[in-house]
Amino acid sequence: MKDKIGFNIVFALIAFPIGLALSREFDFQTYTFRKPALGWLYLIVFIVSIVLTFKKQSKK
Repeated sequence: MKDKIGFNIVFALIAFPIGLALSREFDFQTYTFRKPALGWLYLIVFIVSIVLTFKKQSKK
């Protein structure tokens, strides 16, 4: 059984708008989030969706 890296389009479609919202929430001049709780939530969901997008799939 070989493990191969798969691409899950559902999580990619989730990650795209979350990434856009995260970039809008982040203030690049002061390197802080405008609303810290919402910014951290966006960051966590973005990272999880990227990890799940490229999760290894085992062949049965």
